[in-house]
Amino acid sequence: EMKAAMKEHKGVVTCIKIRANNMECVSSSDDGTCIIWDLNRFVRNQIIFANTLFKAVCYQPEETQLLTGGSDRKISYWETLDGSQIREMEGSADGSINGLDISDDGNYFVSG
Repeated sequence: EMKAAMKEHKGVVTCIKIRANNMECVSSSDDGTCIIWDLNRFVRNQIIFANTLFKAVCYQPEETQLLTGGSDRKISYWETLDGSQIREMEGSADGSINGLDISDDGNYFVSG
């Protein structure tokens, strides 16, 4: 049974990840936004804007930061609390970042 529809993205949703506590999730979209959602109230907690078509998103193990990748070939770290960008690095010499995952200890991530 569907509980709610959370609609704010203007483009295709490309990835969704749920926090370990099941109280929050993040969605990425090719509209240039990632949205952190409250899964209890079914509302937006935070929004991240960037000049990219987001393709992938994942939580770091502590779940206080996000990693994103997209059409700009960059991998970025973001604060979940306020949506501010922490760091950005080149992730690909050519082509989009279409997938991301991070190790359980947070020491390594992979992209493709």
